Amino acid sequence: MNDIHEKNSAAVRTEDVWKIFEQEPEEVQAVRGVTMTIESGEFTAMAGPSGSGKTTLLNLIGGLTRPSRGGVWVAGNDLTAMSNRELARLRLEHVGFVFQAYNLLPVLTALENAEFPLLLQGADESERRRRLETLFERTGLSGLEDRRPGKLSGGQQQRVAVIRAVAGQPALVLADEPTANLDSSASDQLLDMMEELNRELGTTFVFATHDPRVMERARRLVRLVDGAIASDERRQPEPKR
Repeated sequence: MNDIHEKNSAAVRTEDVWKIFEQEPEEVQAVRGVTMTIESGEFTAMAGPSGSGKTTLLNLIGGLTRPSRGGVWVAGNDLTAMSNRELARLRLEHVGFVFQAYNLLPVLTALENAEFPLLLQGADESERRRRLETLFERTGLSGLEDRRPGKLSGGQQQRVAVIRAVAGQPALVLADEPTANLDSSASDQLLDMMEELNRELGTTFVFATHDPRVMERARRLVRLVDGAIASDERRQPEPKR
């Protein structure tokens, strides 16, 4: 596998990528011929209504789904040529995920869920706790570290999922509707934290969203309709309200 931190490579590149699901009575073309490049350090929102293909495209970029045809590259690595083991390593070392369904482990506490990727990366305990203490404080979750997911609200679980995604300081974060269950204050806290990581560490963020709050913050807005790119706009984000 190529060096995942290969210099001068785009964070993400797709070339005529399609994802077709065989369903009765006919196939579903979830992603249709998408070609785009996301440079390192971009703060990008992929927007569109339900069924527009944004979540499927996010999963293709993260190597969770293989394309029916076309190519996907992350930091210079051709995902279509990689084994499942290589994809898993790439995700562990390079990509953070925020899933719409949270995907928290119910038997672990909030802290244990959040530190799981750091354990897999081999970070020592003092480093794990230092990072997580800061992240729990910045997302308003201090004092809830020992609660299991069943004792947290949907919004609190979402924030734990975001902490888990960014704790390992990945070069690329893929977030599927990260503000879907949050009020305006909690959304602003999360987006502030993500923008700070983007500025300070150069972390690339790609969101799948239909939330105007995320779209307002994005410096690039890609709109999807029926699995294809309808528009692609680079712009200055609107000021926070």
